[in-house]
Amino acid sequence: MSKKVENLRDRNHFDTTEEIPKGQFADIVPLSQRAYLEITGSKERDGIFELGEREAVIGRSEECDIQLGAQNVSRRHAAVLFRQEEYLIEDLGSTNGVLVNGIKVVKCVLRNNDQIDIGGVKLVFNEDKRLHKK
Repeated sequence: MSKKVENLRDRNHFDTTEEIPKGQFADIVPLSQRAYLEITGSKERDGIFELGEREAVIGRSEECDIQLGAQNVSRRHAAVLFRQEEYLIEDLGSTNGVLVNGIKVVKCVLRNNDQIDIGGVKLVFNEDKRLHKK
């Protein structure tokens, strides 16, 4: 390393990094987050299902949080989970699988406007994240 670069490093403290714990950063820059699934383009009634931080099970059964009446939907088809500030969808061993953007998945992170197919029922994942000043 050249003498000039070494002097800059010493003077500007480039070799030190301060870690900001996740909780502390969240206090500095608050984030509001809203996510929902919207049924589109199917014989199912159109609907919007708000997602929170607890697991939401999707299926034909009356015990499911999001009920879909289509014949190709398993009783407990899939679950949407909230983990580490992200939403994931997980196939619960369904007969016909879960497709996200046309790709069959077992478990994957959802991104805004992802197209989900559950037993022929089309859903869109919508997420709105906003930073706001204190």
